[in-house]
Amino acid sequence: MTIPGDPETIEEELELMAEAIRLGIDPFPQKKDRSRVLRASLGWFMIIIMVSWVSQFLYRAV
Repeated sequence: MTIPGDPETIEEELELMAEAIRLGIDPFPQKKDRSRVLRASLGWFMIIIMVSWVSQFLYRAV
């Protein structure tokens, strides 16, 4: 299923890319690097959750 306005041929797609370049739009922007802070905070959150689960399990087992 195609959306109206989507290019159907390679020529139409190349025209759209050329127009974007003329307007100063980068059709292939570089990927952003993932934040190290986000990765570290997610890791610590997972460690805290796991410690919490283990402590609940041990508390119920004793």
